[in-house]
Amino acid sequence: MVPMKPVNMKKAGAETLAIEWDSGEVTYYPLDFLRRRCPCASCSEARGASQTKTNPLRILQPHEIIGQGLDLLQAEVVGRYALNFVWSDGHREGIYTFDFLRELAEDPICRALAAEMSLAERKSPEETTGRINPR
Repeated sequence: MVPMKPVNMKKAGAETLAIEWDSGEVTYYPLDFLRRRCPCASCSEARGASQTKTNPLRILQPHEIIGQGLDLLQAEVVGRYALNFVWSDGHREGIYTFDFLRELAEDPICRALAAEMSLAERKSPEETTGRINPR
């Protein structure tokens, strides 16, 4: 089976990324959702540490603090298999494989957002998005 590849990415509002796949399907991701699920080693380790019994008074590392107003500044294609995002908090280490992004799209948060976006598009078809140029 040939994996699906993105053919277009754009911001759908201030806090959502829309990815159109070569199958014609469009998936939607809240930006903070994507950032919090960054697959890089340091973010994965931090998520694992927060799920185990550790010191509740430990000092958070800079990559563990995801503030309000997070924005996606840039998206880059990595080979033929992934995207790398540059975030407004300076983080840029995560490589989001196409398969991983498709997996994330099945999360209830993304599925609810997709239903909401679909409903909004039917009500108001004019485009209110900003395009992110993959490099």
